[in-house]
Amino acid sequence: MSDGDLTVVRRAGRVAALQASLALTLVLLIVGAAVFFVDARVQSQQITSQLSNVAATADDATDPPTGMMLVLRDRTGKEEASSDGLPVAELLARPPGAFDTEIGGTRYRGLVADRPEGRVVALIDLRPYEASRSRLLLSLAIAELAGIAVSVAVVVLLTRRSIRPLTEALALQRRFVADASHELRAPLTVLHTRVQMLARQFDDGDAHAAKDQIEALASDTRALGAVIEDLLASASMTVGAAPRDRIDLAGLADAVHASMAQHVEAAGVRLVVEDGTDDGQSCVVLGSTSALRRAISALVDNALAHQHPGGTITLRVGRHGDRAVIDVQDDGVGVDRAAMDTLFDRFSHGHAHTMTGGPRRYGIGLALVREIAHAHRGEISVAQTPGGGATFTLSIPAADIRSERGQ
Repeated sequence: MSDGDLTVVRRAGRVAALQASLALTLVLLIVGAAVFFVDARVQSQQITSQLSNVAATADDATDPPTGMMLVLRDRTGKEEASSDGLPVAELLARPPGAFDTEIGGTRYRGLVADRPEGRVVALIDLRPYEASRSRLLLSLAIAELAGIAVSVAVVVLLTRRSIRPLTEALALQRRFVADASHELRAPLTVLHTRVQMLARQFDDGDAHAAKDQIEALASDTRALGAVIEDLLASASMTVGAAPRDRIDLAGLADAVHASMAQHVEAAGVRLVVEDGTDDGQSCVVLGSTSALRRAISALVDNALAHQHPGGTITLRVGRHGDRAVIDVQDDGVGVDRAAMDTLFDRFSHGHAHTMTGGPRRYGIGLALVREIAHAHRGEISVAQTPGGGATFTLSIPAADIRSERGQ
C-alpha cells in the first residue's frame, strides 16, 4: 500500500473514531445530567416532606429536629424561636409556602404554615444536601471522564480492527500490481524484441529465420502465461482460499516429473523421483492440486538454475510424523548462507546461478512457494545438501488416515 492510500485509510479511521467517541461522550453526559437532575428532585421532595411534617406537628420551638430551626407565633401574638439571632419578625411576615433564604452565611429552606394554633416557620439547613450533591457531581464527573476515556479507547481499537480488512485488501492490491509490473516487464520486452526481429526477417525474405522467430515467439507467450498463472496463484494463496482437495503427493511428484523431465534433460540434468515412505504410510494432504504442483515446479526450476550439466535433481516424497514432506534436492552450487534469511522474500535472487540453457520459467518463485505452503498450513525450509547443492523441504500436515478410510 502506498503512503497516500495508508494516509487516507488512517484519516478515515480517525474521523470514524472521533465521531463515535463524540457520540458516546454525548450519551454519557446526558445520562450523567439525568442522574444529577433526578437526585436533586428527590432531595427537594425529601426536604419539602420533612418541613411539612415538622411544621404540622411542632408544639413549641424548644426542641427542633437535628439540622432544623423553628419559629412560632400563637393566637395571642406570642413569638418564640429555637435559636437566637433568627430574624423572627421577617420570617413570620412571609406568606405561607416554601422559600429559600440565607441566615448568617448559611443557606436554609423554609416553610411557612398557618395552623389553628398560630403560624409556624420551619427552617432546614441545606449544607448537608449541598455537600451530598457536590459529592455526587464529583463522582459523576470522575465516572464520565473514565467512561469517555474507556469509550475512546474501545472505539479506536474497534475502528482499527474494522479498517484492517480494507488495509489488507489495499495492500494485497498494491502487491499484486507490483508483482505484475515486476514480473511482466521482462517477458514483454522479449516479445517486443522478437516481433521487431520478425518484421525485419519478413522484409529480408528469410522464411526459415522467420519461422524460428515465430516458434520462439510462441514459446515466449507460453512463458508469459506462466507469469500470469504465478501471479494469480499468489493472490489466491494470500487470501487463504485454497481448495480442500485430497492430493497424493507421490502422484503429484510423478506428474511434475512427467511435465518437466524433458525441459530438465535439455539442460543436461537428470530429474528423478524417490518414494521415501514406509509401507502403510500415507502422503495424502488437503489443499489445491494446481497450487501445490506450481510450488513443486518452482522448486525444480530453482534447482535447475543452480545446477551444473550432468547433475541430478531428486524429488523425494516421505512422511515425518504427521506431516507429508517433499524434498527437492540438487547437487549444484548450493545456497549462499548469507542469503538464506531473505531467500523466500519477494524478488530476492541468489548470486550463484549457473544459467543453464533452455527457457527459464518466469514467476515469483520461492516467495510464491512460501505463500502456497502457508496457505496449506505448511512450511518451506532450505538446507545445504551434504557434498554440495541445496535441499528445499516442503512440509504439509497429512490428511487424517481415518477420514481417508471412511470415504
